[in-house]
Amino acid sequence: MFERIVAAIDSDPERSVKVIEATRELARACGSSVLVAHIRDVERPAAAVTGKAGAIPPAIHLESEEEAKQLVDSAVERLRGDGLQAEGQVGPGAGSTARELLAIVDSAGANLIVIGDRGSHVSDVLLGSVAHRVVHLAKVPVLLVR
Repeated sequence: MFERIVAAIDSDPERSVKVIEATRELARACGSSVLVAHIRDVERPAAAVTGKAGAIPPAIHLESEEEAKQLVDSAVERLRGDGLQAEGQVGPGAGSTARELLAIVDSAGANLIVIGDRGSHVSDVLLGSVAHRVVHLAKVPVLLVR
């Protein structure tokens, strides 16, 4: 049923562990391969967040490529340690996190996304969370882990 699963992790250790645990169980049950995906954390300029007119300056990366790669590699090794076929990919964080993640999903030919939810925050209501956007834009099923 789910031959290829994308496990979308972020820099929150607790949330990422939950995503990997749920992915592990599904991959075992379905005989799936896993792609662990992470989009680098960036700080968006106020103009980009509020939508004010004018040129949008580039985002400032809050984590290095090496930090992002270590995060993904660690999750991949945990899955491989459980006998699962897993690989990882880091997105640059250059644009919309949700759209970058969905591009990875499309290019990987995945048929399920497992992503963590931060819970309700006021900013999510105003701006929308990454998980919320993924749920609404994805062409494949999404498992939201809390």
